[in-house]
Amino acid sequence: MTIKPKITELLKRLNDGVFEKEDVIALTLLSAVAGESIFLLGAPGVAKSLIARRLKYAFKNGSSFEYLMNRFSTPDEIFGPVSIKQLRDEDKYQRVVENYLPTATVVFLDEIWKAGPSIQNALLTILNEKIYRNGDLIIDPVPMKALISASNELPSKGEGLEALWDRFLVRIVVEGVQDKQNFNDMISKSLNSYSDTVTEILKISNEEYDKWSKDIDNIEIPVNVFNVIHIIRKYIDQHNNREENIEKQIYISDRRWRKTVRLVRTSAFLNDRNAVDLMDCFLIKDCLWNETEQIQTVSQFVKDAIKKHGYLLTLNLTDIKEELSEFWHEVKDETSHMKPIKTIKKHHNDYYSIEGFDYPLVKITDYDALGDDYKNITFYYKPNDRYSYKNDSIKLSNKPNHIVHDGQLKKMVVEDFEKLATKRPHPAVKKDWDKRVKVVLTTTSNLKSQIEHFKSNDLKHIRVNLFVNQMFADIVEENLFQIGKEIEKLELEVNRIQHYYENVENDVLIEGTIQGLLQNTAFDLRELSEELDEWIFDELENYDIITSNDFLAKDLNYYEENTQIDEDTFNDLKNAIDTKLRNG
Repeated sequence: MTIKPKITELLKRLNDGVFEKEDVIALTLLSAVAGESIFLLGAPGVAKSLIARRLKYAFKNGSSFEYLMNRFSTPDEIFGPVSIKQLRDEDKYQRVVENYLPTATVVFLDEIWKAGPSIQNALLTILNEKIYRNGDLIIDPVPMKALISASNELPSKGEGLEALWDRFLVRIVVEGVQDKQNFNDMISKSLNSYSDTVTEILKISNEEYDKWSKDIDNIEIPVNVFNVIHIIRKYIDQHNNREENIEKQIYISDRRWRKTVRLVRTSAFLNDRNAVDLMDCFLIKDCLWNETEQIQTVSQFVKDAIKKHGYLLTLNLTDIKEELSEFWHEVKDETSHMKPIKTIKKHHNDYYSIEGFDYPLVKITDYDALGDDYKNITFYYKPNDRYSYKNDSIKLSNKPNHIVHDGQLKKMVVEDFEKLATKRPHPAVKKDWDKRVKVVLTTTSNLKSQIEHFKSNDLKHIRVNLFVNQMFADIVEENLFQIGKEIEKLELEVNRIQHYYENVENDVLIEGTIQGLLQNTAFDLRELSEELDEWIFDELENYDIITSNDFLAKDLNYYEENTQIDEDTFNDLKNAIDTKLRNG
């Protein structure tokens, strides 16, 4: 039997007669196998002690010791009474430890923060060194697999409990039964909560436990897991550096980080994996909080680190983005120049002037409204003159910067101007750019292969983690999905750049669609829904063509070969994009 099926069945048996404590029992067993202690925070009567009693059945010949602390508790009650016989006959100060904490497999200490300093110090030695000094005898190691402490409150500050509190790696809030049917069954049915329902073959022997402990240390920690841990640490540092959190510091010792990593390694091992994955990382949220007010904050840090950076830092897209940015600037510089042109000269910002007219000024707005047909407009002798004006009919000429008046060409007053225009790149430059495009697309192809690798190796088991709720799997999947979308955007961008420099013409003024491509001024194609039929947008979205730049990055051949978009529709859409970009 491999380990995971055994642990799966073991957890099932440990939950016999217990309601809605699956997660707590799972984490308690995980902590025990990892060699770590766990703290349960909850009101009286929510089955905290029952969890400890059930856990002892997980171990062969397992025994338990439990005690309710109070301010008058003495070491004798925890570690055993002093042996009068040893003291009288051999002058030795030794305790009778049988059936007390030093010989128990599972220990449950309720209301632990009420323990006095002498008990605390002895507990620290056991937790730190896994040994108990009983006079001149040393129990090394103590058989204790799990120390479970509980209380309905956290340790008070300023009472010297910080060191003991730090030794409880996993902190869990335990609540009462919530589901109505479970509650009805819990209060009405006969339960076997205190019976040993674990078969011998499922129990963990000391030999297994020791072997597992060594094997756990060999579990691999992938780069993306290290990245998540570093991001969580960064979030905590940022939290602590905010002025409003001066009194709400989240302190995590180096020892706690090391123990946390061993816990996630143990999770991977018991799930029959040789490496930690991102689902295991969700366990970190139960190891970092010190105050109940920090639970939500720490949990969000862990979720955000996994969701936003789980694979992102491993599949580093920053270098590609920087390369494309530099590439695009180079293409723009190499495919543009300042072209001398004649442009109509403005007079007093609002007027154009016509050569040889008695009333030469025409408002720019009136001029822009001219077309192929004669139109009656107002002419002025001087700007803003309410008295010296006349009305006459003119129309645009096919000749640039000219109008037609009474069948005769009239020239507008012009001035010399320079405007940005296109130019074809040199063939050698274009060849070099093609190589750069190929490198980028090869890189993105490799990244997509890595994503497929992660999907086939990680996602196939993320919903069957024994110790992490499967609802967190959505966060891991979302991270990979978003990275996939980012890579697709990068591929669209490099294709857009290539499409531009392959199709750029000489001496075309940069405006409209060309300006949109150069400035990367993208807009959602559905903003053109008044001009075009709905089916066009639906068809394009089937191919992830959402924005104007997505559309312009592909040529007519692509649309004719892959979509229902024909040449007429292609031109209609391109003209609509051009018009919108010209009009801002």
